Amino acid sequence: MLRAFLTAYPWDLIDEGVAAVLDRLHGEIGVTGLSVWIGVPPIVQLRVREVRPRVYRTRGGVFFHPDEQHYTGSRCKPVVSTWIRGRQPLKHIAEACAERAMELRVIVSAAITGRLAQRYPEMASKNVFGIESHAGVCLANPDVQAYLSGLVSDLSGRENIAGVTLADFEIAWPEAFQDDLWGAKPLGLTERSLFATCFCESCHQHATAAGVDVGMAQRSVQVILQKILDAGLATDWTLDAVLSDDAPLAEYYHWRTEELSSLLRRLVNSCKCELLLDRPFAEADRQHTDPDLSLPAAVITRLDHPDRLGSALSSAARRNELRLPESLAIAAHGPELVGALSRAVELGVTSVEIDNYGLLPDAALTPIKQAIRFARRTTSE
Repeated sequence: MLRAFLTAYPWDLIDEGVAAVLDRLHGEIGVTGLSVWIGVPPIVQLRVREVRPRVYRTRGGVFFHPDEQHYTGSRCKPVVSTWIRGRQPLKHIAEACAERAMELRVIVSAAITGRLAQRYPEMASKNVFGIESHAGVCLANPDVQAYLSGLVSDLSGRENIAGVTLADFEIAWPEAFQDDLWGAKPLGLTERSLFATCFCESCHQHATAAGVDVGMAQRSVQVILQKILDAGLATDWTLDAVLSDDAPLAEYYHWRTEELSSLLRRLVNSCKCELLLDRPFAEADRQHTDPDLSLPAAVITRLDHPDRLGSALSSAARRNELRLPESLAIAAHGPELVGALSRAVELGVTSVEIDNYGLLPDAALTPIKQAIRFARRTTSE
């Protein structure tokens, strides 16, 4: 049977009443599991249902009470959201899922959990000009790696947790992809990907130890970006083309891949349940941030448009899991959701996640119900 997950923020489930929400999602809609964000970036959310507050703001952080014994090997500690004072949201949600035989996964932003970079600026990523991030820590930093290993171990050892999903699993300066950074400059994905390249002290130290000429790689990125900024025009370059002409930069990107692969291997060993990677399916330039996807962690491919379904699934490495955006379930796009999910099942998908309960109006739950039922009917034929 198709496993159907709905992603959710913990505050939406708690404020609306976990039992009532799950009874509806499981009993009426056919959802078999939840994927709950438990380590989140800063968020401002206009809530579609009549709950208070109507606009939910959080500076981010983790939405559970960490077990300190898992973090003794790192100077980096989880930053706990003030929202959970006097609450046990994860425990409450896990118990409610278990009562209904629903699977529960938790989602953690590996690099941009809110306030972590601000609390530990010495562990923040840095761009090619040496500017530290206010949003993201660097996954090449040993303290960050030890923290993340402890976080995975802590969460995966808790009762009724079936999987831990890592989002934002990349070594990058995340502000490079914020549109307001660039103003009116028509810069493309290649330029932003180059600007996102982290050159923090940990990256310098460990890449240099691996024999990479980091100084040359950094200088290459500075020169390329300055030419683009001087011209004020996007190029038609691909990142592959840039790297093929620049050996030090190509070696630096290869080192990043190896560093992420090593960290992923460590996290797989720390995890007491299934470990999953949330992998956006985007242009090839962003995929230079991928670790070795042949490692034993399941991959959830995040689809941006149903027309790209076949390409997205053929790029998935281990198991065919798919995450579909909430836009497919809203209004006129409902039929697209039904069609996309049916095609996905025909192509071998066995598990799907649909974003995001707190952003979905009640009317959007009907297409989700129809899509799940139609897809299951497809698998039984």
